[in-house]
Amino acid sequence: MTEFEDLKTITGNIASQLKKANINTVESLAMETFEELREKLKGVSEEKIREIQIEVWKSKGYWFTPANKLTELRKAELTFSTGSKKLDDLLWGGIRTRSITEFAGEYGTGKTEILLTSLIETLGKNRDITAIFFDTEETFKENRVNQIAQTRGYTGETILENTIYTPIWHTQHFIEVVNQADLLIKSRNVKLVLIDSIIGPLRAEYVGRETLSYRQQLLNKILRNLLNYAKAFNLAVVVTNQVVANPNSLFMMDPVSQQIPTGGNILAHNAETRIHLRKAQGNVRIARLIDSSWLPPGECLFRITEKGIEDVEEKRDVSES
Repeated sequence: MTEFEDLKTITGNIASQLKKANINTVESLAMETFEELREKLKGVSEEKIREIQIEVWKSKGYWFTPANKLTELRKAELTFSTGSKKLDDLLWGGIRTRSITEFAGEYGTGKTEILLTSLIETLGKNRDITAIFFDTEETFKENRVNQIAQTRGYTGETILENTIYTPIWHTQHFIEVVNQADLLIKSRNVKLVLIDSIIGPLRAEYVGRETLSYRQQLLNKILRNLLNYAKAFNLAVVVTNQVVANPNSLFMMDPVSQQIPTGGNILAHNAETRIHLRKAQGNVRIARLIDSSWLPPGECLFRITEKGIEDVEEKRDVSES
């Protein structure tokens, strides 16, 4: 990976200023706007800042590039299993790097279980990588991780050692830890970032329509940073989301149309793949792909067990409750 010292435009003094401003990697430097850098690089001319930006963008492939080189980027993408083959098939292989995948649904639909099972399958099969779990709702339980890991043939302690747990107090805390995650991502080879849930602290703190615009701006800032990390470090970002009733669909038969994922257009534009979850009978859940930039719509069944989530046997006769 490219380091500051590999760039001709960055002197020792500029590198020192960047690190004091918590810009520790070339990837995070590429995400900074001109105005942000001008504020942080005191005494550095505007011309020099622009030279730095252009060199950084070129070094990370964010400049004028022949379109046929995109194939190389696609080949480098990784795919991680959710723990359910049917759900993986719905996603055409599983959760992909370089994008945000969203699982939305009401309480008890299996959102957290999907995150935990994906975490265990990913780290269990890839011992050389690390995951970050941002927990805004205190859903991460070590005993549950150990149970899922053991029933799937993995060592729970190894999974926990390779999981960087980050509890979130409030929105400002959330923004700050995401902003400063780049050095950790690079040094620990993080390839999976999980957030449960993306909207929790914002909905709790910004109540009422008068705060909606500002709340959406903050949400967009968090999501854009996460998406930039996904692209810059070739990692997968998976978020859970809450739903609210859709008053315009009271008389529609489709149960998915009666619920709207929170976050509005901001979340819809940042998440490449969106899955809506709903309950069926007992421990069975229904996953519907409701939006994707390249995948066709579809549905599948999975169930919640001591193994986290897993496929429903073909012989089961499941009808929605």
